[in-house]
Amino acid sequence: MPAMDTTQALLPLDPSHAGTGAGDGETAARGRALRGVEVRRRPAREVLHRSSGPFPWVVDPYRAYRPLGARRLVGRGGGPRVVVEDGAQWALLRTLSRRDLGGEPIALGAQTDPYLPAPGVAVEEQLGVTRSLLETLTSAAGLTLSLTTRSPLVLRDLDLLTALDRRHAVTVNVPIPALDAELVGALEPATPAPAERLRALAALAAEGLTARLLIRPLAPAINDAAETLEPLLAAAREAGAVDAVAHCLELRGAGRARFLAWLAAERPRLVARYRSLYGRRGTLRRADKNRTLREFHRLRLAHGFPRRRPGRG
Repeated sequence: MPAMDTTQALLPLDPSHAGTGAGDGETAARGRALRGVEVRRRPAREVLHRSSGPFPWVVDPYRAYRPLGARRLVGRGGGPRVVVEDGAQWALLRTLSRRDLGGEPIALGAQTDPYLPAPGVAVEEQLGVTRSLLETLTSAAGLTLSLTTRSPLVLRDLDLLTALDRRHAVTVNVPIPALDAELVGALEPATPAPAERLRALAALAAEGLTARLLIRPLAPAINDAAETLEPLLAAAREAGAVDAVAHCLELRGAGRARFLAWLAAERPRLVARYRSLYGRRGTLRRADKNRTLREFHRLRLAHGFPRRRPGRG
């Protein structure tokens, strides 16, 4: 692989801290803090990765450790840390030049939200890594792209998304687990309110983009009942969503401990039920998953989803 022209890479946060990587490739210098978020940088080698999930290819502009909002939920120190893939756009361009990815779905932001939607966190606003990747994707054609974000900052890139939609099949997924802002704040701490996300979804749809509601997480006995799902699906339809998809809650890694701590404090009557449902597993058993999704499937059809996107077959 040819060496990357470092003059083309994204400028470091602090130009006096352009150190070289050590160990896993992260730069030794951190750059200045952004509202309490520790930002580390490493040279991007590959940003397009094979995945065993629903999308065979994934692109993650950032990698988040000690996730954004973790301190608010857990109530202890050790704030969020974000690793930036420096020169990500050039790494992506190299990959696109040597691979034919036509017809193979690509997910942008499969592990970490590409817009880092925590209030007061301005990493993407200042660095623009996600925008640079969208710009790079305009050089290709015939791709199937899926972008998932909770952040209204996606509207900054409407020009690129509409340009991409003329060359590719583009879908933007907006996760909204409920309309109740307090519940959403508990399930997804330090993220935009559901009303903000709905406005973003409506603006995407108004531009003719394929926008979908993503109900994630769908948690048993928390947000899977009709009284929660009915108004959410109605609001998404009014906003112009072409479809709604739901993903059941997964309990893995540090997120498992955070969720169970919240459950014990706020919904103690559900603790025994969740122990029975999940045990030591990260996912629900098939029968339990089907029961959790039952109301969603019924209401999705009742609200006319999926809908044909205007101008598309």
